[in-house]
Formats: sequence, structure tokens, C-alpha cells
Amino acid sequence: MSSRFPARYVLPLVAALLVAAISFVPEPEPPVVAGGSQTVEVRQTTWACPVESGWTVAAGQVAPGDEAVARPIPEEAAADPVWARADRWRTAEPGGDALVLEQSGEGSGSVGYVAGRLKGDAVLAACPPVVDEAWFAGLGDRGRSDATITLVNLGENRAVADLSWWGANGPIQSLDTSGLVVEPGQRRQISVDDVAAGEGAVSAHVSRRRGSLTAIALDAGTGGADLLAPAPGPATEQVLAGLPEGDGTRLALANPGTSTAHVAVSVRGPGGAFAAEGLEDVSVEPESTRVVAVPGSVDLRRASLAITSDLPVVASASTETDDDVARVTPSAAIEGPAVVPVRLAGGAVRTVVTAKEAAVVEVESFSASMESLGTSRVSVGAGASALVPAPKDDAAYLVLTPQEGRRVMAGLWKSGGGRIAATAVRPAPVSVVAPGVSVR
Repeated sequence: MSSRFPARYVLPLVAALLVAAISFVPEPEPPVVAGGSQTVEVRQTTWACPVESGWTVAAGQVAPGDEAVARPIPEEAAADPVWARADRWRTAEPGGDALVLEQSGEGSGSVGYVAGRLKGDAVLAACPPVVDEAWFAGLGDRGRSDATITLVNLGENRAVADLSWWGANGPIQSLDTSGLVVEPGQRRQISVDDVAAGEGAVSAHVSRRRGSLTAIALDAGTGGADLLAPAPGPATEQVLAGLPEGDGTRLALANPGTSTAHVAVSVRGPGGAFAAEGLEDVSVEPESTRVVAVPGSVDLRRASLAITSDLPVVASASTETDDDVARVTPSAAIEGPAVVPVRLAGGAVRTVVTAKEAAVVEVESFSASMESLGTSRVSVGAGASALVPAPKDDAAYLVLTPQEGRRVMAGLWKSGGGRIAATAVRPAPVSVVAPGVSVR
């Protein structure tokens, strides 16, 4: 027995199925819109400087700020009213153990420097902001047994950091420098000799675990002293900008990795780049620090050192005279403005700029009241270094701005009476690049 579907129901059924099919056709995916990135002006900056008796701190900015608040450490040390002047370049001897300066103002770009004498030896450094990591290479070389690392709490809550160490023979174990606590409004000093007595030159890594913290090192002892601003981390390309003139230069290299690193050193002089004789292939064993002397035949006058390696390392240099030592650390790339002092702690400060590719740097000089005194330009050849001409006597600071999107690096040095000191220049924190958000 068979049955047949009535013909009169066929067409309505087909029509219903077509309507259902159409109603369930998926909508096309909306396009993905990439958020990209955007430049956002920095509204607040905080940095800190270590202080000893007689040391001078300078504070300035690219544009006038809205408000500046100084917090001396310890808090019993009275803050000079001059630090509240966010509309001028100011210098003073803060006293105490450290000075923390917090400045607000969109795109103000506050920076600080410290300079002075320690037992007759000259010191100079850029004042660091909050760091996630800080690296120091070659502390305690040549018997400088008074080397220290200073941790400063920049915030209102407890800060915690871990320190790791490497010597010529490998890692240096230290349980005493793990989980170091720095209370609000305090600083904490760690003696390198207490951790690595007899190890020679050592390198250190500061890792911020929590809180607002910065770090700066002092390399001091027989033969001189100088401050070291923190390096951001190991890299395969680094530049030590602006070596002061001295009687000899030594290069410290730290390799925190687990394989041997091979390092090549070239000199960026006024006439261009050339290989540093004898330093074309320097091997650095895993998890160790190595110090090598730059041959005296290498001309380092008004020069910088370019360090390239197959694996990331941390580099620093020391230039020595009969009476003192200057420590040079890696310089950050400068694409926007950078602020540098003209004089500090009674002496002139000179600026050296260097570039991988040919660049022109606009140099604008300002009085302490932030009045522009004139603009000039400094041309830097590819792979070369150039000394920025000394400005007029009444200039307090300079603003350096690379032109046409070029990137340069810069270093400062000061010398006099056989005493020398140096520091890297960091860009003024006027803006940051914020990542965009992808949306559908």
C-alpha cells in the first residue's frame, strides 16, 4: 500500500522552506577596525636624586608646569621653596639624603640633574624616574670598594625590590638583597662590597617587585667616584655617548644570559665611525661580568662608543685621570626634546650628541626664567659625534630637538682640576605612545 503527498501542499511547503532559509542567512562579519596608536601628553612626572652635603640639584622642564611638589628624604629636611617654581629652571643644595620632585602639567617634561663633590671627586647624574628594572655594569672596578646602590621610594606605599649580581666568575648569590623593603619617604643603600667583597668588578640588576621605586649607583673608592644612572636593560645595540677626556678608558660588559656573548666596539668620533682596535670581538662568558681596557692608541677625544653584540648585554665605560673617574652609561634614543644644564655645581657642563644616521639637532638656549635666548643647529654626521657649542654666559639650560624625525643620543660631562664626571641624557618625558584598541 502506498500514499501520495497531496500536490496542493507542495507549493506552500516550498515557499515556507525558502522563507526559513532566507531568515537564517548569517549576517556578514563587521569589519575589524585597528585601533593603532596615539601620542598622549604626559601629565605628571616624578624623579629622585641622591644627595650628599654640598651637592647641587637642578630641576627644569620643556614647558612651564602647573605645580611642583618637593619631598626631601628624610622628611625632616626642609624643602626649599624654590622647588615649587614649576615655571623656571631652579638649582639649590637640598640637604638630606635624597630629593623627590613631583611635577604636574600637560607636556611639561620635568627633568632633574645632580652634581657635586664626594671627598674631592666630581659626581654627575641625571635623576631617574620610577623604574621597573635598573642595570649597573662594572661597579667596584679598580678597587673602588665604596660602591653603593641606592633605592629611593618615590610613592606613599611600601616598595619592594630584588637585586641580582654577576662577577667575573659568574653569578654571586645573595639572600640579603632579595625582597628589600623601602618604606615611604625613605631611601635604602646597599654596599657592593658587603655583597661581593674581593670579586672585582661586578654588575647588578634591580627588579622592582611593587611600589614606586627608583635606583641609582655610586661607584667610589680609590681613584675617584661618580654616579651611574640606571641602564634600562640588556641590549644588542647600545651607545655610550660623550666620553670625557682622560688618561684611559675601560669598558665593562655584563652578560646575564646563559650563552657566551660576542661584542664588537666601534668609536663614533667627530669625523665618523671606526672600529676600536683590539675590541672587534670581545667574548663575555654566560652570567658574568668582563672589563676590558680600550687601547691607548684609540682616539676617544669628543667621541662616543657604539656597542653591538649577538646576544643582549649591559655596557658601561669608565674614563680615568690620575685623580678621578667618570662613569658613562647607555644613552636612550632622543626623538623629541631633551633638557640639559649649561652649568652645575660651579662648573660648565658640556653636551655631546651622536647619531647612527646623519642628523641635525636644534639647540635652543634659555635663561633660568625660561626666556629663549636664541636657537642654533648642530649637524651630526652618520656614525659621528659632535660637541654642542657653549652658549652665552647667561644661559641656564639647553633644549635639544632632533629635526625631521631623526634619532640621536646624548651625553654630558664636566671636568676641571683633574676631576671629571659624566652622565647619559634621557629624553624629556613630554609624551608617550599609547596603544590603540581593536574594535568590531
